[in-house]
Amino acid sequence: MKERKILERFTVKDVVFLAIVSAVATCTAAVMAIVSQVYIFGLAQLVTALQFSLFPAVALMKVRKVGSILFFAVFTGIVELFMAPVMFFSSLLTGLLLELFVVLVFKGYRSDRAVFFASWLFIPLTLPFNLLYYAFFSAELYDLFFGSGFQMVAAVCAAASVLVSAAGAFVGIRISRELKKAGVLKR
Repeated sequence: MKERKILERFTVKDVVFLAIVSAVATCTAAVMAIVSQVYIFGLAQLVTALQFSLFPAVALMKVRKVGSILFFAVFTGIVELFMAPVMFFSSLLTGLLLELFVVLVFKGYRSDRAVFFASWLFIPLTLPFNLLYYAFFSAELYDLFFGSGFQMVAAVCAAASVLVSAAGAFVGIRISRELKKAGVLKR
């Protein structure tokens, strides 16, 4: 049996699929605009956790190549850059970290566990990057997020985003398996 290489070339079809799935995830995350003026840390991640775990899971189940989550992060990050640069940089750093994690721990996306972990952790890993940004570069927003007794609410939102992300990744993998059985989603 021939072993697959860890690094494989992306086809145009792969990149287009990742771009489309990223666009769909970004469009469905438009609900974040509703909560963007509510200054509770982690709330934005909570309301986008389902989309940003479900859609990457579908993308990774089809394009099981190292670099896929980074493509997803860049494509979503381009849109985020125009809304808030911190979102772009946290997505990009998260994508890089997840790729490193998947290569070191799973040797790529061959297993569904690797797909689950990468899609599950996409949103939760943005939380520390955002926290560092606000602490070092935006003291005003940091005070809004953590002042006035919102620390407990922020902790609940962060924990809930981790749980919702896990559920989204699980559902995304299940949907992908069913789509593959139906012949709709082919490798």
